[in-house]
Amino acid sequence: MAAESKLLLLNGEPGGPSLTLKSGDHIELLLAPEAMERHSSDELDVLAREEKLIIAVKPTDVAFDAGRANRGDSALERLAEQTDGARPRAPHRLDKFTSGLVVAALDRRTEAELSDAFKDGSATMEYLVVVRAPPKADEGTIDVPLGKSKRSEAVLQPDPKHGRTCVTHWRVVERLRGFAVLAVTPEAGRSHQVRAHLATQGFPALCDRDYGEDDRILLSQLKLHYRAKRGRPERPLLARPAVHASTFRWAGREVTAPLPEDMDVLLKQLRRLRPLA
Repeated sequence: MAAESKLLLLNGEPGGPSLTLKSGDHIELLLAPEAMERHSSDELDVLAREEKLIIAVKPTDVAFDAGRANRGDSALERLAEQTDGARPRAPHRLDKFTSGLVVAALDRRTEAELSDAFKDGSATMEYLVVVRAPPKADEGTIDVPLGKSKRSEAVLQPDPKHGRTCVTHWRVVERLRGFAVLAVTPEAGRSHQVRAHLATQGFPALCDRDYGEDDRILLSQLKLHYRAKRGRPERPLLARPAVHASTFRWAGREVTAPLPEDMDVLLKQLRRLRPLA
C-alpha cells in the first residue's frame, strides 16, 4: 500500500509494488505531520455522575458536540451513550483540540441552573495552559472585548468598539526557563476566550497557531545536542494548543481531570530540561 501510494522511497525514488533490497539501500517512509502526532485514548471517562449531572473527560481530537463535519462522533454523543437515554446538555464548550472536563446537565432545569451559575461566577472552569513567554507578574486579569472579523471564523480578536465584553483571570502555578504553566479562569467563558485573551497579553498558549504560535514543539528545540534517530522522523511532543480544562467548581463540588498524555510528556521534558535552578 505504501509503495503504491508513493509514500515509500528507495534510495530517494518511489518504490514499486514489490521491492528487492540490497545492502546499503536507504528506505524512507513519507508521512503527513498529523500521522506522527500523539493521540490520547478516545474513551470518554466519566469522573462524576449524579441524578441530573454528569462530568467526564474529553480527549483531544474529539469534537465537543455534533456538527456537519463531526456528526455521529462527538463528546456529547459519546456521553449520551452512558446516560440511559438522557440527552446531555452542556452550558459550556471546549474547542476540538482542547482536552479536559465536559460538564453536562441531564435535564433542562439543571442546564438553566448551571448556565446561570457560570454567568454569575458561582460555577467556574479552570484551565491549565502552557505558555512560551512567561508573564512578569504572578497573576492578572484580562478585560478586553473580543469579536470576529468574519462571522464564520472561530478565531477571536480584540474589538473595543463592537466586541463582546470578556474577562479572564490568570495566575502562574509553575515557572520554567522560557516557559510557564498558568491556571486560567474565564468569567462566563466563550469559545476561544482563554486562547484569545492570553494572546492579547503576549503569551499565547504553546502550539496555538491560530494565535501566532508555532503549531508544534519538538524535543530537538529543547534539548542541547539532540541527535535524531537515523531514518526515523521526529515526533512532536505536542501538536495542538497546550490548553486543558482541568478543574470544575460549583456548589461545593470540585472535580479535576488528569493531564492528557501529550501535555504530561511535555511538562516532564520541560521540568527536566528547562528548570529554573
